[in-house]
Amino acid sequence: MNERENPIRTTVVVVPRESFNMFPEVVRGVYEKTSPIFKMLVMEGNAPEFIRKELRALEKAKPNCKIIWSDKFRYPHEFVNQAIKLVDTEYVVFIDNDVEVDAGWLEALVTCADEEKVGCVHPVYLTVKLNDPTRKIHVAEGRLLRKRMANGQILLDSTMPYSGVSLEQYPDRRRKESEFFEWHGVLFRKSLLDKIGPLDDLNIAEHVDYSLRIRNAGEKILLEPKSVVAYEYERIFRLDPVSKRYFLYRWDVGRSSASLDKFRSKWNLHPLSTARRLHWVKEHSNKVRYSLMPYRILNKVRRMLGMGNLPFSKEPRLHIPEIEQLQKESSVVRREEVGAAAN
Repeated sequence: MNERENPIRTTVVVVPRESFNMFPEVVRGVYEKTSPIFKMLVMEGNAPEFIRKELRALEKAKPNCKIIWSDKFRYPHEFVNQAIKLVDTEYVVFIDNDVEVDAGWLEALVTCADEEKVGCVHPVYLTVKLNDPTRKIHVAEGRLLRKRMANGQILLDSTMPYSGVSLEQYPDRRRKESEFFEWHGVLFRKSLLDKIGPLDDLNIAEHVDYSLRIRNAGEKILLEPKSVVAYEYERIFRLDPVSKRYFLYRWDVGRSSASLDKFRSKWNLHPLSTARRLHWVKEHSNKVRYSLMPYRILNKVRRMLGMGNLPFSKEPRLHIPEIEQLQKESSVVRREEVGAAAN
């Protein structure tokens, strides 16, 4: 294909999220499932050598594929900011390096942006592998719930109305506005990124932060239901040793707590707005931390002494009445909206 006659309009950027195991599979999957010509940037992230070897081979074998090598771990937002400076196409799509893309995913995103004249479009996100028969939704349309508290701060909660619902049972297949996207996969016009600026220094809630910045600038975020991507949560139990180290670097509790403090201060948010996020980081990181060698050795010693394994440390379920009431009020409004759309 002659690039002068058919200019490449889109760059796909693959960014480390929390591990490296699926990296080559994700790159291959994008090329297998995507028909329009595109450029690809792979933000390598200091992956283990066996992953680097596969990425080198893919860079040689795949058209318009370039690896951006790293000599140390970095956070996803740092890779995104690095990539933005390298993109020279009309559109850029960021996907995590643990994501599967369904056939037609990119075409649908670009078509939506073209037809609707918007600068940000996201797909439906599944939380199981694409071939899982449940086709369980993680996020379809993102909603941000707000309530001003007595102290003047905003109680903010991000909610996913169809989380856990099968894709086949998703009732509202129209393009529609969404209040936030996920970095699992999202398309931007490069001009919008230039307008909004680089991501802030946050290792959590960075998707909500950037979504708020986009909407505060008077721009829209759209959901395109014809585009589907998926990530399998259970893969965190199959990580290689380097991926485990990166995972715990990515989800460091102290760093996450500091990021959430900064996020709240920036948007004048009530402390309850981020309590569930920090709770999730603690629980999520524990699932990998307790698989590390020191804990395995300790459990082996305990078994030799006739004792059982250490119980898995699970964060107690977190109940926040103010958030739960906010969600309850929103669900009533949402049912009314869906009913009106169906009529």
